[in-house]
Amino acid sequence: MATWTLTPQHKKSAIEKMFFFKEGKIIIMEQGFRWATFSVQSDDRPLTDAELRNDDYYELASIDNDETWEMQDMTDGCWMDVTAGNDETTDEDLAAFNDAWEADWYSGVEAIGWSQDETEYYYYGPLLLTNEDTGEEFYGEPLEDISVSGVPETVKEFVEGYAEHIENMSDEEWDNLGNEDEKSSYTDWFPASINPVRVGTYQVLDTDQEVAWPFQSNILAGTWDGTTWDISVSTTVVKWRGLNYDPTV
Repeated sequence: MATWTLTPQHKKSAIEKMFFFKEGKIIIMEQGFRWATFSVQSDDRPLTDAELRNDDYYELASIDNDETWEMQDMTDGCWMDVTAGNDETTDEDLAAFNDAWEADWYSGVEAIGWSQDETEYYYYGPLLLTNEDTGEEFYGEPLEDISVSGVPETVKEFVEGYAEHIENMSDEEWDNLGNEDEKSSYTDWFPASINPVRVGTYQVLDTDQEVAWPFQSNILAGTWDGTTWDISVSTTVVKWRGLNYDPTV
């Protein structure tokens, strides 16, 4: 049988749901990951075009030949929610669970009587299916259809469009090219080893490389409280920057 791998086409589209049980109570821990890869064995293509479009969600369970998707990797966890799984689970149960998890992860919650007996995995959004034996790829969202806020994704279209814009610029637009308003610019990027001087909200990156227009920006918002970063979509700040002017003036 051929080996097939399945990944989301967009980041932050892989979900792991872990179910914890205790005396009829249920707690669900849901964690999102930037990227993930699952594999399965099959003589036939395991997903149809409609399934690859994945308009709702796709659960990584068994396929038609009873083979089961196996996780190869889930990388860069970026958020986590802990919720009650039934009416018997109270806010006090959730608070005790969270405290135990923060103190000692699985061992911590097991010590107060919770057992993790079930896990489910889901993909959201369009999917990429690859036959690892032949290299053939099947896309839920064709690459030529992908755009960011209406901006054409292909380099050829972007270059041609920008060249036309430059050719039709007025003398005034040409003279002002690259001269941005001072109050719309930012400082250079600082490494996380250097802390901001002032408390406030900054632009942050959780990777070394900034993704530039016309592609989707990877700049995030992070709040510096004088001691630590508070950022809802990531656990690590690699770089930060702020305004290069006083916004109160």
